[in-house]
Amino acid sequence: MLFSIGLVLTTLSSIAMVEKGKKYKEIKMKKTSEVINVSADSLWSIIRQFNDVAIWSSNMDKITLYGEPEFEGASCNGRTCESSGVYGIVKEKMILFNDKTRELAYESVEGGPSFLLYGQNHWTVVEIGPNQSTLTLDFEMHLKRFSGFFLSGIIKNSIAKQMPHFFNDLKVYAETGEVSKAKKERLNKLEKKK
Repeated sequence: MLFSIGLVLTTLSSIAMVEKGKKYKEIKMKKTSEVINVSADSLWSIIRQFNDVAIWSSNMDKITLYGEPEFEGASCNGRTCESSGVYGIVKEKMILFNDKTRELAYESVEGGPSFLLYGQNHWTVVEIGPNQSTLTLDFEMHLKRFSGFFLSGIIKNSIAKQMPHFFNDLKVYAETGEVSKAKKERLNKLEKKK
């Protein structure tokens, strides 16, 4: 028993020394959708509407835009998101928007769980063929060091489980103009709460 405790303390100490230079635990992930059967321009016309994610994503309940746009072609400076997940209400600021390269990026500036120090997401629409495209999401999160040590695996697993649903919601909406079954169920659930 004493040996086990010593081994755990040594392991934690080693991890702490590796992380010593940083004041946070960093998580980076990149996820790409399956092929979506619409042109890159059509997919971008959906993605570029920063507030419309709540229309088609079952993970997002409500979005409110704020501020004058800092980037040409953008509809706002940022948004406040209310989600059905652990993040609750989060305020995000746009840090990149480019119609030519079909990409946008934003960072969290307020809200979310207390262990989240920083969050950024970079979205890129990629042309695969004449009527085929994908969406790539490139995440970066900084978590409080101690919490991050224990929660980073759980957070990575949670993101990995949510992304197929997010991409499916987008694929259904882009290809049919209708919301997915999951989004319909979420809307019905929200309606019953009223």
